[in-house]
Amino acid sequence: MKLPFINIFKSQKKSIPNSVKSLFADKFPDSKNTEWEQKGTVYEAIFYLNDIEHIARFSGKGILEEYRKNLWPDELPENIKTTGKSFGEIMNAIIIFRGEDILFELIIRDEKLDRFEYLFNNDGEVLKSDKL
Repeated sequence: MKLPFINIFKSQKKSIPNSVKSLFADKFPDSKNTEWEQKGTVYEAIFYLNDIEHIARFSGKGILEEYRKNLWPDELPENIKTTGKSFGEIMNAIIIFRGEDILFELIIRDEKLDRFEYLFNNDGEVLKSDKL
């Protein structure tokens, strides 16, 4: 019997360098349900810690380039929350650790129900905004 769709639904085996896997295991030892993606020379791990989704991006040399964590809007620092609310209702929040920088990505819905993505630095300054 032929199974023509088997390769469509079967997950492709990913070749993650040992240096990346090792650093991931060291940084996130309690991670659960880890799924790996390769995007060019970047390896992305999507996983859960304490029932919260996280994303970590590694270079092929095993360097942690960026780490993201979903936040509840109430978990935002007060300056980010206040500035964000001035644009509308905060729908979603993510904290981003990139090197020494801490950034916040917020999805905000305005009074017309249009959604926007804002990127804030740790001081509450808007670095970028895009309509979704």
